Amino acid sequence: MAATLIRLRWRLTLNAITRNAWTTVAAVLGALWGLSVLGGVIPGYVLLGARAGTGDAALVLGAVGALLVLGWALVPLLVVGVDSTLDPRAMAAWIAPSRPLAVGLAVAGALGIPGIVTSVVVLLPAITWMVAGHWLAALLALLMAPVALATCVLLSRIVVIGLGVSTTRRGRDASGVIAAVLVIGGVLLINAFNALANRAQGVSLEGLRAAARALGASPLGWTLAAPGELAQGRPGVALGEAIGSVALVALLIPLWERVMARVMTGPARSAGRADAYASARAARGGASAVDALAWHKRLSRLMPSPAAAVAARCLRYWRADPRYLTQALGVVLVPVMLAVVGSLHAATAASSSGRDASPSDVVTMAIAPAFMAIIAGWSLLNDLGYDSTALWSHISAGLRGRDDRLGRVVAALLWQVPVLTGTLLALAGWTGRWAMVPLILGAMAAIHGTALAWSCVVSTLVLCEVNAPGESPLKSRTSGTIFVAGLQQAVGFLVIPLISAPVWGPAIAVASAGAWAWGWAVLVGGVLWGVAGVAVGVAAGGRALDRREVAVLATISSWPGHMEVR
Repeated sequence: MAATLIRLRWRLTLNAITRNAWTTVAAVLGALWGLSVLGGVIPGYVLLGARAGTGDAALVLGAVGALLVLGWALVPLLVVGVDSTLDPRAMAAWIAPSRPLAVGLAVAGALGIPGIVTSVVVLLPAITWMVAGHWLAALLALLMAPVALATCVLLSRIVVIGLGVSTTRRGRDASGVIAAVLVIGGVLLINAFNALANRAQGVSLEGLRAAARALGASPLGWTLAAPGELAQGRPGVALGEAIGSVALVALLIPLWERVMARVMTGPARSAGRADAYASARAARGGASAVDALAWHKRLSRLMPSPAAAVAARCLRYWRADPRYLTQALGVVLVPVMLAVVGSLHAATAASSSGRDASPSDVVTMAIAPAFMAIIAGWSLLNDLGYDSTALWSHISAGLRGRDDRLGRVVAALLWQVPVLTGTLLALAGWTGRWAMVPLILGAMAAIHGTALAWSCVVSTLVLCEVNAPGESPLKSRTSGTIFVAGLQQAVGFLVIPLISAPVWGPAIAVASAGAWAWGWAVLVGGVLWGVAGVAVGVAAGGRALDRREVAVLATISSWPGHMEVR
């Protein structure tokens, strides 16, 4: 069974890579990047064995082992598109859950592209110990390499496949939003810790050793820490950690089998969705349709009725769909992270040079709002994919692409403009830099409008796979288009500032001269530039959608889970 699953896995992977030219190019670039990383890592392992002491090498390798396992468990929750090709839920109609199936899926997962790269990484400690002259430790490292890979794969399967499993739609939505909050909050804490450490003139070397020692001593780091214990002359500890590593894998196998059986035999997701919507309508006495029509009536006085209908529906998504709520949280929390961390770093640099710490206020007021405007504009990149196969209603109704683009932009602007403005005013109150508000607001308006225009056009040309309605926003996807999404955002980081430069460029000149009264002129120019950018994006994106609407729907329909949406 394992051989069949491996062949199936690679067939699905190759089909996903060759689905379109963008995915193929992204896969090639990703492979080249992975090879370059390995090319830099291998000399590091050699130097670790040649120049570092035995104790330091053991600490480093033990910590690397624990971080590698944590990476396998957490990265799929942070990044949409990380490999989850053989999802057992997709096999429930053809095969019953069993121990051979669980083992076969784990083996197939280990022999994918991430598994192959990881297998190389866990074999490299043997080179370190051979260079250091500890041949028994090198032999033990070779024996522990398969155990380390098995730990990574099994823990990843358990976390990724088991996350968000719930019997109700409300439970899945709540778990997805809570998980997103925890992930974003964890990133905020890590960056704040780094900034505080820099402000405190760094972290002591002994503190780093203590952290590495704790990671290596944890069950997640036993596989790579055991050879280090043997090299340091502690065979009893090494044997205990080696046996514990094998025992951990033995415990993870039945746990993975239970998770697999639960997701394969649980209630149907489509029924859960239908029941959730039916119960919501019953509880409100059919008021959900009235709520949507109320927004349509308000907006149709200012814009075409079809565009107003799209905007009313999208507003409902922004307040109810966990995928949209996760994006909204990112728009708000990421700039907070940038403001806090940037302020701490700027204050540290100012104090170390003997200058006043006030430049940190300028950093807070300038960088955080700019990033916030870009992230807010990017929130529409996945809007068509989030509609899933319900997009056919637009096509069958003959909805113009311009009305689709306009409705989605208006729905985003109705909550993003107050949030962006309120955040800027809060930052001004925190820093006391009220004179900068018109200037920064004008730059934000230009950047935000340009980012929305970018999303209106690019989202119709390059589609990246998203989770189907009702799924956790952190659930891993299967197409590998995460590389395309990363490339899309990297290009956006270049294009959006370039197009909006005629506004933020003069804003920088005004700020450098301290002529804050000219900020009002920048505000007017930024608003006009942003409105013009949105108008151009809506028109160009609408024409592109009119040409590609059938191809867009076909692409969305090919994504796993989307054809099950009712």
